[in-house]
Amino acid sequence: MRVVGYVREASSLAEGETAFAQSERIRRWTSDSGHHLVATCQDGRDPTQPLGRDGFRALLDIARSGNADALVVSELSVLSSDKVTQEVMLDYLRGLGLTIVSTSETDHDELLELPDDHTRLVVRDVIAKVDEFRREFPEKAADLSVPTDADVIVQLMPHGTQRAESAAHTARPTA
Repeated sequence: MRVVGYVREASSLAEGETAFAQSERIRRWTSDSGHHLVATCQDGRDPTQPLGRDGFRALLDIARSGNADALVVSELSVLSSDKVTQEVMLDYLRGLGLTIVSTSETDHDELLELPDDHTRLVVRDVIAKVDEFRREFPEKAADLSVPTDADVIVQLMPHGTQRAESAAHTARPTA
């Protein structure tokens, strides 16, 4: 199997393994498993840009090119410290045809089709429902995003049975 590794440097030694230690765990797992390590992509930890990483982008390019069969990380937190973000990233990577492997035994249950973690189950279910909607209504899938230059009308409605005057506000979306 052709394997690509991904490492992300911790901003401090107290927060996680060094990129070198992560790379060695990936290299050792690949060698012990009899697979071929085609590349290791690396990023520094930057809390202001959790998904805009050059190393991760390089990993995506390798996956899209079909030159890798699996992604190996030293632990899932290398992708993101947030489980929801991890699951979104994992779903995308699996969609590119990659098998996801963590060298950390504590992550193995998290990578199962039905993990014990309720957060992961909910996120996977939501992703599946969005995918199902996009397949069933492909013409509406593009309508799910709001253009960033569009005004969005937010109307505050009163709670209760009596109808009261509401206030309308115009806001610009941030994403």
